[in-house]
Amino acid sequence: MQTLELPVIRVWLEFEAEEPESLPRYLFSPLRGVLGAQLKRLSCVARKFSTCRECPLNQHCAYGYIFETPRPEGAERLRLYPYLPHPFTISLPYPTPRENPFFLGLTLVGRAIQYFPHLVLALSAAGEKGLGRERVPLRLKAIKDHQNDELYQAGKLKPPSLLSEFLPYETEKLSLLFETPVTLRFEGKLVKPEQFEFHVFIRNLLRRLSALSFFHAEKELALDFKGLIEAAKQIKTTAKNLKSVEITRYSARTKQKMPLRGLIGRVSFEGNLTPFTPLLRAGELVHVGKNTSFGFGHYKITSSSNSSGSSPQP
Repeated sequence: MQTLELPVIRVWLEFEAEEPESLPRYLFSPLRGVLGAQLKRLSCVARKFSTCRECPLNQHCAYGYIFETPRPEGAERLRLYPYLPHPFTISLPYPTPRENPFFLGLTLVGRAIQYFPHLVLALSAAGEKGLGRERVPLRLKAIKDHQNDELYQAGKLKPPSLLSEFLPYETEKLSLLFETPVTLRFEGKLVKPEQFEFHVFIRNLLRRLSALSFFHAEKELALDFKGLIEAAKQIKTTAKNLKSVEITRYSARTKQKMPLRGLIGRVSFEGNLTPFTPLLRAGELVHVGKNTSFGFGHYKITSSSNSSGSSPQP
């Protein structure tokens, strides 16, 4: 059984909303927009350039690296894309519960971990700026990491514990609960509920983990990709309760409304799932599919048959 190595941090930020009942029903676009604006305000020191791609500091600036993520010079992988997978995810409640306290999950991968304080300052400033049309203010109250250690006290910030290894555990049954919409592609097309199969999910997850590791942790994943995909084809789908959803976002850059589409719900699988458990554990933190920087693709492993008796959570 093979361990997956990928350096990440995972924290949960606790906010208190001034008027939680006035928060937007879906926070994907409102939060990302104000967070990006605040991070750029805090970190950009070369404002004479119209885009981050023109700036010589784009690989060394919190905003440029995390939000724009331009391609390093000479990089051949994903060469048809000017921008690479972002090294962060935000985990949001879906839909917004509109009650206090209000929790947001934050994951940073590889080199982006050094910008953890920048993201906390930007999220705090975004909360002060307010979310949605009503500009509902949020006050940052606490931050805890995956070990439940308190990181934020009296305005002072401690570094979170690092996760670097995702261990396998034995199981022949598990379920995935998609807590935010997941947007997968297979053979160039968006996956519909009836097309969702385990091997399709694993292909998308392998693609994401491989790109994150290569571009942000500067190492190739030592995995048998073809073997894993072939093995994934043997996994049976025992239950499926998925539905398609669409959320409209407004792009301040293009001045247009754009649809964000995905699947929400639960899927259960049966078979030799042990080789996939490190991938699934990592995917819980970094999400899967498209629009992960908006908060899409967040899932949890909700059940398993674990012979060791340990939790499937990382």
